[in-house]
Amino acid sequence: DSPDNPLDCESCHDAQPHKLAILDRHTDRVNCTVCHIPTFAKKDPTDMVRDWSTPQRHEVANKWSATITMGQDVQPVYAWFNGKSRITLMGEPVRPDADGVVTLMRPEGSRKDKAAKIHAFKLHQATVPLLEGRNWLIPLAVDEFFIDGDLHKAVVDGAEAAYGVHDQPYRWIPVRRYMGIFHEVQPAAQALECLDCHREGGRMDWAALGYKGDPLLEAID
Repeated sequence: DSPDNPLDCESCHDAQPHKLAILDRHTDRVNCTVCHIPTFAKKDPTDMVRDWSTPQRHEVANKWSATITMGQDVQPVYAWFNGKSRITLMGEPVRPDADGVVTLMRPEGSRKDKAAKIHAFKLHQATVPLLEGRNWLIPLAVDEFFIDGDLHKAVVDGAEAAYGVHDQPYRWIPVRRYMGIFHEVQPAAQALECLDCHREGGRMDWAALGYKGDPLLEAID
């Protein structure tokens, strides 16, 4: 997936492939993934939540890991995306959202951004360590942790390797990241239908996307 020559749906077909005007009008602001990936991880479960604050022992694999919650046949979340993402870097103070969660990777774009379209995303959540006082993310030193399960040592060693600090206080914080999904594209017969989104209780959070309400109802009014 090269920034200079990215592959997308229109690498194989044009921007209006439906032969139905009502559907082709959507493609200006709605990416193909929204309708043609109604769910993901349809066959094999995918990692949805990774809690590093609670180590878990796997007897069969003979190793430790974070406590991982898997999901299968998962409905995506939806957000505007103009092809750029904002990320939180190590050594950069985190900025929690209004709900207290830190978004590590967020798609850029909005309804007002003409370069943006609504995309489907996997929303991955985790609990990770944060260096007290500086509010920097700590990368865990996991090589030994996978063997011995010593979580405190993994955090301390990670902080020392990343920032040159030793045995500094830390705390655990909730984080999330938006991950693009472009596989498991479904044919028209399995794609979303109008009422999957344009109805009371449909899958779109219109307010979060910058609308007062369902835009179809606004157009009718």
